[in-house]
Amino acid sequence: MLPTFKKLAAIAIFFVAIKLLVDSPYFKQTKDSIAHRNEASATLDPPSLRQRATNKPPAAAQTSGDRHFDIVVYGDEVPGICAAIWAKKTLGANGKVAVVRSNHESAALGGVLTRGGLGYVDLDKIPDWYNQPYAQCFREFLDKANVPESCLEPKMADKALKEMLSEAGVKVISNSTLTPHVVDKKIEYAEVEDSGVKIKANSYIDVTQDAEFARKAGLSYYTGYESQNIKSKNETLAISIVPTITGLTMSDLRRMEDDILYNTPLVEKIKTSITKYKDDASTEFWMRNFSSTIYQAYRDGYNIRSASIGAAYHVDRNLPFTQDKGFFFDKANICVYQDNSMSWNGFLFKYQVDQLMKMEANDRKPTREMLKEMSYLQEWLQKKSGKDVRVFIPDEVYIRQTLNVRDVVDPLTGQEIIKGGTEAEKSIGSFSYDFDLRGGVKDLSSRIPGLPVYNFGIESALASKVNNLAIVGRSSGYVGMAVSVGRIATVNIYQGQGVGVAAGLASKWGVPLNTITSAKTRANLEALTGKTTYLSGRDTSYGVDYKEVK
Repeated sequence: MLPTFKKLAAIAIFFVAIKLLVDSPYFKQTKDSIAHRNEASATLDPPSLRQRATNKPPAAAQTSGDRHFDIVVYGDEVPGICAAIWAKKTLGANGKVAVVRSNHESAALGGVLTRGGLGYVDLDKIPDWYNQPYAQCFREFLDKANVPESCLEPKMADKALKEMLSEAGVKVISNSTLTPHVVDKKIEYAEVEDSGVKIKANSYIDVTQDAEFARKAGLSYYTGYESQNIKSKNETLAISIVPTITGLTMSDLRRMEDDILYNTPLVEKIKTSITKYKDDASTEFWMRNFSSTIYQAYRDGYNIRSASIGAAYHVDRNLPFTQDKGFFFDKANICVYQDNSMSWNGFLFKYQVDQLMKMEANDRKPTREMLKEMSYLQEWLQKKSGKDVRVFIPDEVYIRQTLNVRDVVDPLTGQEIIKGGTEAEKSIGSFSYDFDLRGGVKDLSSRIPGLPVYNFGIESALASKVNNLAIVGRSSGYVGMAVSVGRIATVNIYQGQGVGVAAGLASKWGVPLNTITSAKTRANLEALTGKTTYLSGRDTSYGVDYKEVK
């Protein structure tokens, strides 16, 4: 009997040990790491692995004290984090501000700039932007993330945002999908999905990429580019996979480009491929700068000016050189990080708006089509470079635009932007960036204006039909060609800082958020920063009548 008892005891101890191992954080982390490898990087974990829970856990339990705030920001995009921080600055030590997000608590903060891998930051083209009051949150973010000049490393960005929120005293609530309850043009509370918890605030700021919260509140919206041309209702810009690539240096990439440019038969094939699918004007565009080499635009950022590398990939893969549908290897922006890995923004996929909205509802996960193409890309880069190149896919795809909220106090139009933007009394700052139409938009029927320099305010972000709601980000109140500039993250971060101040003022004064003006916001931004705002918006039409631009 004794040996049998010993055996049973040994078996029991064995199963207890297995249970402890399986339940251990290390085992779970390892299991998640394996589960989140993708087809393009199955042999190696990415250097900045950002894990997502397969099944979203239930919302964290909250005490009644956690459910009442002055201001709630819904979503964790950088404009929203700046809104939350500057709302708290405006309210002072006793102010209660929260960032509520549906993401798992282990997911990186920062949305498209972290989980989407968008490292190459589109900087404002106004030379002294960093001295402006409305740019101070963006400047602090770049400083804390140790950005050398233009390139943001996702892990550093996440760390910087956490530090900024902690220092400001802003609470972060994860695993919480909110649905607003609107009564008499006011959000009375927002209910946390599947929990029954109600979160109350004086004002709510929706910074989700697709205006999820605002749409639930009943606000109407344009889709695609319909506000410019009704035929473009289901048409929008291409989306991107922005992978991290290891094993390849800029010297390798330049050598690959030279090998293509000096291969005369290949260049002829490329030219044939381009002319086959393009009209004369488009052919001229793609052949322009064909022999130009990779350009170092910043200390940490490079631009591929020639279509040769992408076109060579299309030739080798027997893919049509067209942006109308499917995959397109575009000219690229490249970041080089300190560990010599690269963030590469130039791999486009073309979908219609209804398809993209389904993708957004599915947490912006890369599709099987995307993962398969990135696997082909990895093999091609390995073959061309002769190096052990690895392509790592971020958690989210970079969706440039799907919709824009209509029900705002004063939308910003493309025509206004061309003419210099909003009037001084309706402005908190100025911004300059190109009308960016990456991937093209079908039936747009509009000339692309030159580089604008325009003023902007907060009225395009304030909901008109819900008094205590603002929408900040690419889905804010942009109309016509304004969509192409309004989607740029930098100006959204500027506006987020301003809307945060406006929400703080509304809470302090006990008035609706949509009654706070840009003039009042700008005055408080200047008081908080000790800096003076210089508005530089100007008419950039140069005598050209862009009457078709809305």
